[in-house]
Amino acid sequence: MNSGQYRLWRQRRRAAWIEANRTRGHPDTEAEHLIEFAKMWAPYGGATEEEILVHFGMTKRRFTERLWQVIAESNCAQDEMRELANSYPHRRTGNSDG
Repeated sequence: MNSGQYRLWRQRRRAAWIEANRTRGHPDTEAEHLIEFAKMWAPYGGATEEEILVHFGMTKRRFTERLWQVIAESNCAQDEMRELANSYPHRRTGNSDG
């Protein structure tokens, strides 16, 4: 391994270490993906049924249910939660659809 290859290897190794040890705002990577995706689409009124199906393989209703499950377990800021609530309104458990 020459010096250029070694330097590149060290840079990649350090980047991987930083990524692995950074403080996450969410309990797991699935939660992080759901919340980041929802936040990305929030300014546009939320993601479409098609976008959700392509990225997560679930209906918009299921996505919204899962999103609020992971938000409850995460440490999202209040302003983030308000923005998400506007785009992804959720029903409280115990309500029936009729």
